[in-house]
Amino acid sequence: MKGDLLTKFRRVRRDLTRVRRAAWRLEQAERERVWALSAARAAGLSVRATAEAAGLSPSGVHQLTKDTDLDALDVVLGELRTAGWPAPEDPDGSGDEELSGRPCIAERLVDEVGWIRQCADWIDHLDRESYPPAANLRPEADFPDRSNVVVDSARVSAILRQIAYDVDELARARSVEDLTGARPGNDPRAERRRRLAEPDLEYAEFTRRKNLPWRSAQQGEAAWDAYQAERHHRGETDQDP
Repeated sequence: MKGDLLTKFRRVRRDLTRVRRAAWRLEQAERERVWALSAARAAGLSVRATAEAAGLSPSGVHQLTKDTDLDALDVVLGELRTAGWPAPEDPDGSGDEELSGRPCIAERLVDEVGWIRQCADWIDHLDRESYPPAANLRPEADFPDRSNVVVDSARVSAILRQIAYDVDELARARSVEDLTGARPGNDPRAERRRRLAEPDLEYAEFTRRKNLPWRSAQQGEAAWDAYQAERHHRGETDQDP
């Protein structure tokens, strides 16, 4: 009898906890929606286009955004962060922001979700198309310089394993200061290569892949120059040979 009551109590507590958590998430999601709608209107988007993107009627968009202003947007963003909810992405931001590290665990987890979605897109491409997709080893800040690599199934698997390792550590950490393997380094280019499961280029591997002779001194010098040029192209060094 006592055991049945304890089981019932635990079940009720679990269900109420779920309800409270869902209510909190709904409240934060509503805050984020108001922020996104207000930002879109402040940027000059039409009510009709904004309503279509949000799945609302134009009158619904007007009702939600009529009392907001530009200053209030910053307040909403601050409230989202204070509540522990990842702030909506900055429309003027770039994919390079994650390469330098995020200030909280929640934002890091959002980055991992983004990489999982990217892997899903690559898998769909590999299944649908006769040619593999490509990924740029360099961060966006290096534009127009690019260093594209082929994304095959082996690379996708390696990236997903890296995500699993990172998420496992993120789940155990109390703050980003506790991270070790999942902590971004000081070099955004190196972090970009790590996210794409791309090791640094080895001289022996490069000469083998390019079938470059290096037995004589002249051949060795030419092979070394080609190796350094490839490292510069990949963003591993700023020194241009």
